[in-house]
Amino acid sequence: MSAPVADTIVACTTPWGRSAVALLRLSGTDALSVAQRLCPGGPKWTPRRAVVREVMDGTTSLDTALVTFMPGPRSYTGEDVIELGCHGNPVVVESVIDALVRLGARPARSGEFTRRAVEHGRLDLLQAEALAGFIEAASPAGVRLARAGMEGAVTTEVAALREQALDVAAELEARLDHPDDDLTLTTDAAVIDQLTHLADRSDSLASGWRASRVRLQGARVGIIGAVNAGKSSLFNGLVGRTRALVSDRPGTTRDVVEQSVQVDGLEITYLDTAGERETGDELESAGIALGRALTEGVDLLLVVHALHLPQDGVTAALLKRTADMPRLVVGTHLDRCETVPLEFDHAVANTTGEGLPALVASIRACVGAEPPAGVAMVLLSQRQHALFQATGQRFRDAALALGGIAGPAVAAEEVVRGLERLGELEGHDVREAVLDRLFSRFCIGK
Repeated sequence: MSAPVADTIVACTTPWGRSAVALLRLSGTDALSVAQRLCPGGPKWTPRRAVVREVMDGTTSLDTALVTFMPGPRSYTGEDVIELGCHGNPVVVESVIDALVRLGARPARSGEFTRRAVEHGRLDLLQAEALAGFIEAASPAGVRLARAGMEGAVTTEVAALREQALDVAAELEARLDHPDDDLTLTTDAAVIDQLTHLADRSDSLASGWRASRVRLQGARVGIIGAVNAGKSSLFNGLVGRTRALVSDRPGTTRDVVEQSVQVDGLEITYLDTAGERETGDELESAGIALGRALTEGVDLLLVVHALHLPQDGVTAALLKRTADMPRLVVGTHLDRCETVPLEFDHAVANTTGEGLPALVASIRACVGAEPPAGVAMVLLSQRQHALFQATGQRFRDAALALGGIAGPAVAAEEVVRGLERLGELEGHDVREAVLDRLFSRFCIGK
């Protein structure tokens, strides 16, 4: 990781727009001197004591602000930090930032404050990713998950894996360094068991990413079907209000209508798409194509068909096209039919809502809201998922090598590679380009 930079940076840490208060953050070696010139009057600058100060641009008063000085290394970034709470008028905020830039600060880049916290050892990379998840979490469950990550849930898992892997690596190295001496403390079978356990635990952690992602980012559920299949009525029932137009006239829905709702602490975004059929209407055809494109990568599809109507070629084609995709086949107009064919996963009455609670429960289960039994749910990014997968593969390859003809030399090398992947998880020896990409996803001011 690169050495900490010395530039003094500034940004507004609260969302841009009009508000009662906006919080500006200044960090760097010159943060205090810059702030003292911005606020030249007032009492002595005492660490961690908030003081009301006049904000000046030369002889012009810009605002009255609540200013707090937090000297490094006991600050968020590990550097001297000034936090300045001014009035939340964008004109005022911009004027104060401009004044700070003229005094020697520069505008911060995305995630630069948190990157400095990592570079100064105030956070590890896993905690930084947890912080990003905490800010962006789309549900209360996601907030709780990210909070656990900020408190070190993933770091603890990595530390446990590392300690066990180091023991195995030491055992294998002893065999290689002193092949003629009986320095080994355990049998090959026991070491293979240890490596298999490490691989299984890494795989379990990686497997929890789907449920973690849904909690953090929410799930997307697409509703597709032929015209007049009852999709919009089902959509309105799922979101709890009239959001899409409902009509017996075919082709009412021309665009994709989206609505997000909270379902037992999980955010689910439903997409109501244009009914599919052969049509010469260019606008309707465009709507059908858009619906197909937007539902291509959803977490779940609801393939809808009206139970009181015979199954047509369009519905048959949809069922064939989505056969390998995560889906539920849903029959609508339950109140207008006597029996429900076995091929339907759920049946719903559009007018009364009968069957809707059971469908919602199935949707929540199908999008992976709950991990399988024995699978840990702590991961907070696709990067962590990929690295835990790679770690598990290295330990599994080491076990195969030790139990096969490759022997302890190859096994030891694979264990070392597994340890390197664990190091990458916490940010050790991570390339600059990886850090640039990671922190570019943070908001300005964080």
